[in-house]
Amino acid sequence: MNIGAILAGGKGTRVGAAVPKQFLEIKGKPIILMTVDKFLESDLFDLIYICVNDMWLGYTQKLISNKYGNALDGKIKIVTGGEERMMSLLNVINDIVKNYGANHDDIVLTHDAVRPFVSYDILKDCIEKTKEHGVTMASIPVADTIYKSEDKEHLISTYDRKKLWIGQTPSGCRMDLFNEVISSYTYDELMSMTGTSQLFVNKGIDITISLGSVSNIKITTPNDIKFADFITD
Repeated sequence: MNIGAILAGGKGTRVGAAVPKQFLEIKGKPIILMTVDKFLESDLFDLIYICVNDMWLGYTQKLISNKYGNALDGKIKIVTGGEERMMSLLNVINDIVKNYGANHDDIVLTHDAVRPFVSYDILKDCIEKTKEHGVTMASIPVADTIYKSEDKEHLISTYDRKKLWIGQTPSGCRMDLFNEVISSYTYDELMSMTGTSQLFVNKGIDITISLGSVSNIKITTPNDIKFADFITD
């Protein structure tokens, strides 16, 4: 079973809006629905989770119901998120284990709700590489020179950009491994993490690079909203 997990629990404080950024509209369409559509239209997933802040649970349920009605036949499941990203992810994994088990042949792709320009090719490649290698993450090579600064005033060294990659989402993992790894951390450890990749890097588990794209942007700031509006047909 291929399971998608769209994480939409963020409060969107950096975008400076009255609602979380995943509910803002691009050309009249909520960002979260743009992302859900990409997952549904790909026809690559047997089940799609949407994880949202409990304050926005009813609002999200209404959005999904108004858009899709009963046409999806249980393909979308909405669950509440936790205090931070990893706790939201843990809620999704626990629900999968409870209802479907932690099966070796099942995979989970996690994706930021505010990356609505993810493509079919990105999703497909992540699924294929997850099935082959166990853990993957969509990534793109760094194009610019990266510098180090200790005091935020002076540049003191550079890095070899040939070895540097920018992580995106989706990221994928085999379900049994995902459950094993995330369950091995304490609450405090999970609360300190900001990205799914840390779950595996901290355990010495290699992450295979899957297809990413410069167009697979994450909408975080007001400028991102303007750019997203510009590139949306």
